[in-house]
Amino acid sequence: MTTTVTTDRGVRTRGLTRFFGTGDAAVHALKGIDLDIASGELVVILGPSGSGKTTLCNILGGIDQATAGEVVVAGDDISSRDPGTLSDFRRDHVGFIFQFFNLIPTLTARENVEVIIEMTGRGDKTRVPDLLDAVGLGDRMDNFPAQLSGGQQQRVAVARALATDPDILFADEPTGALDLPTGRQILGLLQDLHHQGRTVIIVTHNVSVAQIADRVVTVVDGRVESSEVNANPAAAADVTW
Repeated sequence: MTTTVTTDRGVRTRGLTRFFGTGDAAVHALKGIDLDIASGELVVILGPSGSGKTTLCNILGGIDQATAGEVVVAGDDISSRDPGTLSDFRRDHVGFIFQFFNLIPTLTARENVEVIIEMTGRGDKTRVPDLLDAVGLGDRMDNFPAQLSGGQQQRVAVARALATDPDILFADEPTGALDLPTGRQILGLLQDLHHQGRTVIIVTHNVSVAQIADRVVTVVDGRVESSEVNANPAAAADVTW
C-alpha cells in the first residue's frame, strides 16, 4: 500500500515541530515529524500518554499550530495560517470525535447535530435524521443526552462530526470512555466510513484499536517511531482488549 498523498483528502507534514513554553521550561512536544497519510486511509496514531500524538492530531486538524515545519491537509497548506483562517479550514475540511462527547445537555440528539450546521453554515439540516439513522439512533433523535447511554452519546458525536461532510475525520480516543461492546460499535462506524472512501485518523493509547487500521503510526517522545502497514485489518466486531 502506498502512502503518497495523491488527492485532496490526504495529509503531509515535514519537519513538524511544536514547543510549549519558553526557555528552560519549554516542552518539546513534537520533534520534526514527517508523515504522509493517503486519501481514504484509516490510520491509527498510537502512543502512550505524553507521546505527542494528541498534539499531532490537533495540529493536523487545525485546532493548534506548529512551531515550525510544513503541514498540508486536504490540499491546503495550513503551516502559517492565522487563527481566523484556521477556523475556516476546520469548518471546510475536518470533523472531530473526542473521548468525551461534548454534547450540549439542553439540546436533543437531533439539535446537537443541527447546531454544528448552524454554526458553520455547512451541511444540510434535512439530512440530520438520515445521519442519526445511519449511526443507529433513528428512534432516539428527540432524546436528550441524559436519556442516552455513553455509546449512544458517542454515536451522536459521530453524526455531528459528519454533518458538514468533512474531507478527513479525526477521532481522539473515541473508545476511551466506553466498554468493549460499545467501543466495538463505534470502531465499526469508523470502519464503515473508511470503507465509504473517507480518510479516518484515530488517535489512541489502546494497542487493540490498531487492529482495524490500514496503517499504524507509533509516536514516542514526539517522534514517529514506526509506520507499519496492516495487511489484514480486523473487523471491528473482532477487536479485543
